[in-house]
Amino acid sequence: MRRALWTALLAAAMSFAAGASLAQAPWEDWRTIETVHYRIHFPAPFEPWARHAAASIESIHERVTGLVGYSPAPRIDVVISDPIADANGMAIPFLDRPRIVLWTSPPQVEEGLADFTDWMTLLATHEVAHVVHLSRPRNRAPRWLERLSPAPFGPLAIGSPRWVVEGYATLVEGALTGSGRPASSFRAMVLREFAAEGRLPAYSDLSGSAGWLGGSMAYLAGSAYLEWLAAREGGERLPALWKRMASRRGGSFDESFRAVFGESPRDLYGRFTADLTARAVAEENRLKAEGLVEGEAWQRLRGGTLAPEVSRDGARLLVRRDPSPSESYLAVWEIAESEKERRADANREKREAEIAKDPEEAADRPERPLPRRPRWTLPRQNGYSASDPRFLRDGESVLFARRGPDAEGVLRWDLHRWTLASGRVERITRLADVRDPDPDPDGRFAIAVRGRYGFSSLARVDLSTGAVSDLDVPQSPGETWRVWAHPRVSPEGSRIAALLHRGGRWRLVVLPVEGGDPVELPLGAAPQGPPAWSDDGRRIFVATDAGGVWDIAALDASGGRPAAAMTRVTGGAFAPAPSPDGRSLYFLAMTAKGVDLRRLDLEGSAPTPGAAPPAPSLLAAPAASGSPALAIAESAAPEPRAYDAWTQLTVRPFVNFAVGPSGVSVQPGADAGDTIGRLHAMAGGSLGDAAGPRGGMGAIAWRGWPVAIAGQGFTAIEKPGAQGLAPRPELDSQRSGGWLSLEWGRPFAWGRVSAEAGGGGTRVEAFAQDRSFWRALGSAAGALALRRTRGRWGWAAALDAFGAAGSTDGGAWQQGAGSAALSGITPAATLTGSGRWGGTGGTPSAFDVFWTGGAPSLLFPEGMDRNRILSPALPSAVQVGRSLEGYRAELAAAEVPVSVYGEWMRAWSAGERPGFVRAAGAEVRLDRLVPAEFGRRMDFRVGGAWITSETPRINAGRGYALLVYRP
Repeated sequence: MRRALWTALLAAAMSFAAGASLAQAPWEDWRTIETVHYRIHFPAPFEPWARHAAASIESIHERVTGLVGYSPAPRIDVVISDPIADANGMAIPFLDRPRIVLWTSPPQVEEGLADFTDWMTLLATHEVAHVVHLSRPRNRAPRWLERLSPAPFGPLAIGSPRWVVEGYATLVEGALTGSGRPASSFRAMVLREFAAEGRLPAYSDLSGSAGWLGGSMAYLAGSAYLEWLAAREGGERLPALWKRMASRRGGSFDESFRAVFGESPRDLYGRFTADLTARAVAEENRLKAEGLVEGEAWQRLRGGTLAPEVSRDGARLLVRRDPSPSESYLAVWEIAESEKERRADANREKREAEIAKDPEEAADRPERPLPRRPRWTLPRQNGYSASDPRFLRDGESVLFARRGPDAEGVLRWDLHRWTLASGRVERITRLADVRDPDPDPDGRFAIAVRGRYGFSSLARVDLSTGAVSDLDVPQSPGETWRVWAHPRVSPEGSRIAALLHRGGRWRLVVLPVEGGDPVELPLGAAPQGPPAWSDDGRRIFVATDAGGVWDIAALDASGGRPAAAMTRVTGGAFAPAPSPDGRSLYFLAMTAKGVDLRRLDLEGSAPTPGAAPPAPSLLAAPAASGSPALAIAESAAPEPRAYDAWTQLTVRPFVNFAVGPSGVSVQPGADAGDTIGRLHAMAGGSLGDAAGPRGGMGAIAWRGWPVAIAGQGFTAIEKPGAQGLAPRPELDSQRSGGWLSLEWGRPFAWGRVSAEAGGGGTRVEAFAQDRSFWRALGSAAGALALRRTRGRWGWAAALDAFGAAGSTDGGAWQQGAGSAALSGITPAATLTGSGRWGGTGGTPSAFDVFWTGGAPSLLFPEGMDRNRILSPALPSAVQVGRSLEGYRAELAAAEVPVSVYGEWMRAWSAGERPGFVRAAGAEVRLDRLVPAEFGRRMDFRVGGAWITSETPRINAGRGYALLVYRP
């Protein structure tokens, strides 16, 4: 049920929410390249990357369809963009028009995705595998019936658990590229360590859990389980499973799996984990028998840890911490114990010694090391995490990178400075697309990585002015898509050590600080994570994956001698951070609970040289076809043409509904939208009970300019007089008219501002008065939303106001209203209090004054009915009047889309103010489940409330449910 609900929500968001937020703004200069099976859409600056994709995608398509055993009939749309400056992609396997989104930013070297020969090829193979795998329709089912569904997905997309969806695409990426997660030492390290510690996910958690790397297990363990099944049963059994799921017999995933493999997926997963655990323990015992060199634990940590560094005076240690998906911060420890910590340690030892003297007591095993709290922390601010931290020269401030939105809402990397003593954060660059900085010894400049439109370069950043200039690093014609990572300036400031991806693999190189030819150092294996200079500049420490285990190696910075192993661990060691005195090396160590900080004595013994250990099991995935991965063939890319929104329209049905005290209505219709969200049109009708609105509408929105234009025409019959609670027969009417509006919005680092203006008119037939008249008006509205958070605590505020003026049946009127809301944000819930006030002047009719209560409807343009203060828990127009006052208090849970609320509203004209109409209830906001990047032009909720009022007299409970999409 949960999987079906998520599929429906995803379909709704993608179908009706104008997917512009999936990419750069729709008013940019978008272009299209068409191949036999694909339409590739991209903004003009992404053209080189798009041509690269177009030249290879048909070859990728041929190989993926051959492996999966199915080829989708419709042409597939591909959107190329970089909205959040991160490595990712997306596939939406619609049956009628599948869609793929490719983000051009390459992954960091220590990530699971970093094992690639070419980032575009790996990413496209994974996403094409999703579409080919999941867009298979049911066998012999009428295609028109499935494609006319509001959620046009096939049985595999709807019925497959997440571990199958992601695990199979991951398996295909490895089989066809010879790289990716199945071929990576990262997957081997994670699975080996989790298995050896007995912490492989249970089958029920295989699709994802909240624990350390829980969300990644669908890719890592899921692909390994499918790989194990293919090796055990034969590679042809997986395509047979997909056919069985789409067969006329149908059935669930579990039923189809049992029919193909003879046992349930849960039972065979148990066998898989037992096999993997046995091999992992054997590998761990073998490494232990050879002698481990793993230093001592300095801090045992849960969750992720990255980027350790020791300050130049050796007194402080800096890292980035990610204890959970919802928490991220920079942490700085004092390396030496404080006096308070020493006293606490001494008191603890004294208590244990006293207990040990009692023969009836058993002393506790001492915990080592004792947990220590960082002295300084910089949590996530306004939802954006600090990354790539490095100490500046004095050790009193930290240089780091953080993303923030530009005027179009696209996230861009910039450098910032954090002063430890004051906690002040200062922005150094603006929209410079630079990250991964390392300052020179004097703190005058930093060398950073600049990435934009899929290109990567080294850049010099002036730390006083924020000026950025690319280093002149020559490259050969075949190095167009090389990737830089983790530049590190040498202690004397004349050289840079960095990781460079070229020729299909990562390399450790050294080059002059002013630029020049990079020289590769003889590492003997792939580097895994950032390098670090020794204090004298003679050696470079870096993690390598020799033998499939990440270990720290040291090599001559001049390249004169090969790398020498510094550690031998069972899990993985990476991100070395030497102390300035040359005596210690701090590094990170992978465990099944998180990434620990360890310390190695450099004056101790290094690992005994010996033969390279054999690669651990599950390092490389065998190609399911039984043949090794082949190079993807490239062909000449067709010439691009201007993007045409009209030819990209996809039409799908939709169904809106509203059930509540204001009536019952069902609103079926058709929705048309283009691939990038430039054009969106809707047409629909409404069927309802006597109270619910009945009629039809048509709307169109054009977002091809920074100021969007939208228009809507409608005709509708409303009869509030037929409501069960608070009937209003004097407001029964039929309205027919139209509305035209202009809309503008702009995000910024901690909020958003928006404005709208429009005008229109309607012909009103007032049934109670038995006459018709015209109503015309214009209105303008503005809104400001602010959100400031530090970690998971913070506040939010919102202000909005509108003004309207019009003429109804010859009488002129004016109206204005505003609201304010203030929220307190905590890790558990958000508490919001809001108020709304308004007034009307002139000679308005009953259709112009404020109406309180009622559910939203697709039929009516929002700008025309701003006098309606909607609340689905209340009857429509439960109170009406020239003046308005309303308050609301809401407590919304953080982890689930449930909130409880109290609401007080009243409207009145001349005379004494009536009492408030009060509603106390709870609701589930299902639209909160839709990720923000899909857009949220919808209202989807289910709830109930107890309503009390003196005018009119109400004391009753009512439920409500509604789903409303808007163009």
